[in-house]
Amino acid sequence: MAVQRFEAVGEAVSCNLCGEPVFGRRDRVWRKDGHDILRCPSCGLTFRADLPDAEALSEIYGPEYFADSAGELRGQGYLDYLGDEEEHRVNARKRLRLLRRYTTSGHLLDVGCAAGFFLDEARRSGWTVAGVDVSQPMADDPRDRALAVRATPFPGTDCGDSKFDAVTMWVYIEHAIDPKAEFRRASDLLRPSGILALSTGDAGSAVARISGSRWHLLTPRHHNFFFTRRQLIRYLEEQDFEVLATKYLWSSYSAAYLAHKAQMLGDASHSGRVVRALEGRPFRQLQIPMNFFDIVTVIARKLS
Repeated sequence: MAVQRFEAVGEAVSCNLCGEPVFGRRDRVWRKDGHDILRCPSCGLTFRADLPDAEALSEIYGPEYFADSAGELRGQGYLDYLGDEEEHRVNARKRLRLLRRYTTSGHLLDVGCAAGFFLDEARRSGWTVAGVDVSQPMADDPRDRALAVRATPFPGTDCGDSKFDAVTMWVYIEHAIDPKAEFRRASDLLRPSGILALSTGDAGSAVARISGSRWHLLTPRHHNFFFTRRQLIRYLEEQDFEVLATKYLWSSYSAAYLAHKAQMLGDASHSGRVVRALEGRPFRQLQIPMNFFDIVTVIARKLS
C-alpha cells in the first residue's frame, strides 16, 4: 500500500482546501490507530497525514469493511452492511424527501453507492440512476438488480457525454484522497443548476470537539479528511456552487450496529458479546433513530 508520509518538521504537504503548507510534527494534533492526524494552521482542515493512493482503496474497502464478523475493526466500518439493508433504505428515503425540496426527478449519480440501496430507492421515486463505488464486492451486488454501477475511483470515472441533474455523496467525501478534485468532478458532471447533496461528519460539532481523538467518526483507517460545516461550504463555493441548506438529519440504525460501534468507546470484549447477542432476531429488526448532530448534510446548486 503506497502512502504519502510527512514525518519531519521540515517536510510539508499543501492543505487540500487552502493550499498552505502543513508540517508533519508541528501540526500534528493526534495519533490514532497508527496514523498521525494533522490540522492546517491556516484554515483548520484536519486530515490523515499518510494518505493512501488509489491502488490501496480496493484493499481498504474490501469485504471485511462491510462485514466485520470477526470484530477485528473494533467498531470501525460496518458490522453487516447488507444485513442492515432496511435501515439503509429508511435513511435513503429520508434523504430523497430532502432532495425533493430542491430538485425534481431526472438523472442522478450516487458516488460511493456501495450495494445500491439509495440508488434503488431513488429509482423507485422516479429518478434515472447510476452509481460509482471503489469497492468491487459492493459494485457487484447492484448489478444483480440491473443497477448501473461502476467499480472505480470517482475522479477518473468516464461518464461519456452524460450530464446529471443531481450528484449525491452520502457519508463518502471523508474517504476521498483529494476532496477538491471530487467536488470539481461533481461540478463537471452536473448540468447548470444541478444539485450536489452530501453528508459527512462535522468536526466542528459539539460532540466532535468534546470527544477529541475519541470522536466516533475520527477513524483514520478509513477516513482521510475531517471537515467542519464552514470548510465544506468553502470547498463548494470555490467550485462555483451555491450552498442552499445545511441540515442534521436523524438516521436509523440496527441495535447490533450500535453495539458494534460502541466497541470504539469501551471494552471491546464486552461490546463484542453484546453484538453477538443482538445479531439475531428480533433485535436485528429493531431500528433505533439517533442524532448526535455531528453528521451534516449539505445541499448545493451548481451556478453555471
